[in-house]
Amino acid sequence: MKKIIFILIAMVGMMSFSYAQDTAQIAVTVTGTVINEQKEPLAGVTVAVKDQPGLGISTNDKGEYTIKANKYQWLVFTSVGYDPMEVLIKDQLILDVTLKTADQKAMDEIVVTALGRQKKVTVTGAITTVDLTTLKTPTSSITNALAGNAAGVLAMQGSGQPGSNASEFWIRGISTFGAGTGALVMVDGFERSLTEINIEDIETFTILKDASTTAIYGSRGANGVVLITTKKGKADKVSINGKYEASHNTRTFTPQFVDGHTYASLMNEARTTRTEEPFYSAEDLNLISNQLDPDLFPDINWMNMFLKPSALTQRATLNFDGGGALARYFVSGSYINEGGMYETDENLKNYNTNANYKRWNYRANVDMNLTKTTLVRMGVSGSLGKQNLPGGNYSEIWASLMGQNPISIPIKYSTGQVASRGGADRQNPWVLITQQGYIENWENKVQTNVTLEQNLKFITPGLRFVGRFGYDNNNNNNIRRMKWPEGWIAERQRQSSGELRLNRTIAEQLLVQQSSSSSERWETLQGELHYTKNIKQHNLGGCCNTRRKKSEYRQLWR
Repeated sequence: MKKIIFILIAMVGMMSFSYAQDTAQIAVTVTGTVINEQKEPLAGVTVAVKDQPGLGISTNDKGEYTIKANKYQWLVFTSVGYDPMEVLIKDQLILDVTLKTADQKAMDEIVVTALGRQKKVTVTGAITTVDLTTLKTPTSSITNALAGNAAGVLAMQGSGQPGSNASEFWIRGISTFGAGTGALVMVDGFERSLTEINIEDIETFTILKDASTTAIYGSRGANGVVLITTKKGKADKVSINGKYEASHNTRTFTPQFVDGHTYASLMNEARTTRTEEPFYSAEDLNLISNQLDPDLFPDINWMNMFLKPSALTQRATLNFDGGGALARYFVSGSYINEGGMYETDENLKNYNTNANYKRWNYRANVDMNLTKTTLVRMGVSGSLGKQNLPGGNYSEIWASLMGQNPISIPIKYSTGQVASRGGADRQNPWVLITQQGYIENWENKVQTNVTLEQNLKFITPGLRFVGRFGYDNNNNNNIRRMKWPEGWIAERQRQSSGELRLNRTIAEQLLVQQSSSSSERWETLQGELHYTKNIKQHNLGGCCNTRRKKSEYRQLWR
């Protein structure tokens, strides 16, 4: 009896579920009128079916609409200047909607454009204002945080090497070929690099995407423009802020290689399937497994021996701001330390062969009101970066780690000689990482700028002039101290006395130094004339811009 009741209940439930599904798929025609809080019809209101791209219409001059949808779907009503509204379709097929005026604060939201600050509601071009909290990650370059956090931005990190791991990024893909494909970056109105900027110094981060917003920059803005304004002081008491962050970085993927015994067994199998004699005998395999003769039958996991599982990244920032009605200031300093993942030789006390990057940033912005209509902004910023690398070639290190099999050579022979099979990817990874000296790359950047903002309302209201002068200096120093030890390879058969038969493959190179330096200077002079006028509910604006840039480059080899 209980089984019969249970079956009946299940059948009724299935019928109800089927009926509900059929009801939800019933197509209906919904009509209605959209009005505002003053009972006035609203034309041009978008009426769309939620989560159904393409299913949408607009209201006519009388605020009326007609749309086809399914029962129990949601209709979404949206219009500029009004809060969006969602209505569920049930049995009532005439749905009259009243939209409420949007919050004035949202209407007055300001965005930074090429022509200055404008109300967001008046901007028709493709502009994205990036939420800075999504970019505050413990990395040496802000470019590594753009992917996935800025709409329309594609970013690719080509290297994980500390100091060389900044991502290359594009706005809406690559727009030009044969020329520069990167976006134009403007910091406080000056063309500068995005790589070294401290995220804690940024006030606004805006991306201009289409031609209507980048036209003022000409061909330089063909690949999009990034506009950054840095923080300025506020007329208030002194405010001091500090932050310390630490994180561990690891490789996304590290190839795993077989051990020596497995490698030798697979080599034998490859030969026997081709009717050839096995290369390793059963005695040889036993020597590899038990490491009874590590000189001739080593078993080394090169990846695990010379690569750390992770590396520490640290970042510290300290800034303070304040001022009064006549002058305001913002001063900041930061330090970042990115560790590398190479192991080092503990016997080397005088220098470090691990990859490492350190950078010190500073910035000082001062705003002064010379008169009620004249504002002068002065800024000094810069960075000092030091990159440390192993003396071995970066590509050769990884080619050797990947190409050197576990039974080819030991790190050193028992007699003290360094093992080496030759050049390129057959070198000893230990030598490439720890025994070929080290490289130091220093980069010193100093950026200065002065901006004059003059209100010309005494000529006509809404007219103002902005003049800018910038002087940037970039110095690079590269020091490479190179050496390498003798390399030896042992024959497979020992001498009758049991000693190794060693042949030299690489001659010793004593420590030598190579250095080079370069400097680059830019002078930028800009002038802008802006005019804005509000006529009732209409906003009229225009801008005239001129720019001159001079650069000088020098290089010295020693």
